[in-house]
Amino acid sequence: MTTEISRRNVLALGLAGITVGLLAGCSSDDSSSTKDAFSGKSKGAMKSLGVNEQFKATTPLTVSLLFQDNPAYPEKSSWEIWQDIADKTNVTFKPTIVPYADYTTKRALLINSGNAPDVIAKTYPGQETQFVGGGAIIAASDYTQYMPNFTDKVKKWKLDPDLATIRQADGKFYVFPGLHQTLFVDYTIGGRTDILEADGIDTPTTWDEFRDVLKKVKQKHPEVQYPFSDRWLGASTLNLAAVTWGTMAGPNWGIGNGLQFDTKSQKFSFAPASNQFKDLLKYFAGLVKDGLMDPESFTQSDDQATAKFETGRSYFINVNAQTLVLSRTQMEKNLGAGAFKIAKLPNPAGPKGKVVGGSRLENGIMVSTDAAKKSDFQALLQFIDWLWYSDDAQVFLKWGVEGKTFEVKDGKYELLPGYKLSAYGFGDPNAKTDIRNDLGFSCGNFMYGGTTKIVDSTMPPEELAWQKIMSSYKQVPPAPAVPYTPTQLQQATLQQTALIDAANTATLNFILGKQDFDQWDSYISSLKSKGMQTYVDNANRYYAKLQKKMGS
Repeated sequence: MTTEISRRNVLALGLAGITVGLLAGCSSDDSSSTKDAFSGKSKGAMKSLGVNEQFKATTPLTVSLLFQDNPAYPEKSSWEIWQDIADKTNVTFKPTIVPYADYTTKRALLINSGNAPDVIAKTYPGQETQFVGGGAIIAASDYTQYMPNFTDKVKKWKLDPDLATIRQADGKFYVFPGLHQTLFVDYTIGGRTDILEADGIDTPTTWDEFRDVLKKVKQKHPEVQYPFSDRWLGASTLNLAAVTWGTMAGPNWGIGNGLQFDTKSQKFSFAPASNQFKDLLKYFAGLVKDGLMDPESFTQSDDQATAKFETGRSYFINVNAQTLVLSRTQMEKNLGAGAFKIAKLPNPAGPKGKVVGGSRLENGIMVSTDAAKKSDFQALLQFIDWLWYSDDAQVFLKWGVEGKTFEVKDGKYELLPGYKLSAYGFGDPNAKTDIRNDLGFSCGNFMYGGTTKIVDSTMPPEELAWQKIMSSYKQVPPAPAVPYTPTQLQQATLQQTALIDAANTATLNFILGKQDFDQWDSYISSLKSKGMQTYVDNANRYYAKLQKKMGS
């Protein structure tokens, strides 16, 4: 769960970048522009590379790689994936293995000291911003035109608005992000469906219905003090609910920099000062006041929240697919197999209807400037384009070698006898070889997005059914980032910190009843005193100036 929370912290920053410029849809060939771009740097490169064509370096290539080691499946030099990649591409990785907990620090040290490997894996959009000014990483967008698989997906999946969220003040982006065909939604309210069934209560489809369900459950089960006791300090729930109210909320999750973008006016506003934000807080304040939601939801540890849910002291909690499985396993121990039923509920609809927010960008890779100076740079880009962006490679990285570890039956991926993927519940649980733990496939350093079919391939039927429901929801367009210069970014960060801290404090006080809504005007005045208007005006001025400069 730490990984998911960190991801949202990073994506929420949204401080640097612009929303202009379209990616060129060119494929790598031997045109004059390509020759000029890679003059003296084409050693090992294929003369041409098309979409979903197999890349294989014409001469052996060695690529250094910064690799985040996950304690759940620690790296082994004996992993077959290393040799399989070499066999397919004529490229050998030279990995620098860094422990999961030390990865962020080690990555910064290597980059800032000028000793970064060629490829820096596991980089979430936003994490690259700190390295842009130092010149140690390349502007990825300068080279995507030579990457046919990348540009094909951007064009087909209409990902330019998503890429706009990571462009820097110079109009470029500096990370090769993972690309999703469709928005991947995971977090929602989870609950005891056996209780709903036994009490004849319909599954809620709106936030108003969810409140009514909580009331009915509390009436029928007075022994449960609070039917809804949340984890993650309530931030995930506030995040998914805020979108349906047309605002942003959730400390370290959805509130981000607080700047909400209106696509019609093409202007930013400060979301925590809006009437929609006020109405959102009123809803949750009402749940707490009526004894429907545990007030400790916003202060208790994750372990405390899950313990209440998994022992039957609460019936609803925020979940994702992974935590649902973990809770089910623990509840079988606590309550007994067959004594309960839990499931992910569809995201409740709010005043804005059935909508979800988010970006279709996934964590990706950075490439060091030193790698761009090497004689095999063009081959490196072709390799990156195939390994991280071609459909064939994404299937290979997730499932292994077809005919050896898996086969495709009726369009579905199935592990062959002797193999399992225990993390996702695939294959014979008694099989000797786990394709992740023992072979290195389905590893987080390589699995970055992909087609809906590929992403869905490791989901159990229960999750696929939930995803099908969520696919009917409308996606709120991601907001463009503000094109700050480094100096402007420093000033904006100071303003943002003060404003977001004030908004988060007020969120807690209003919901828990420590501050009455009659004091809303006083809260707005406090935001103004902290420079809210200047913060918003600057964001709009910088954004408009760049649009004018780019002729938009």
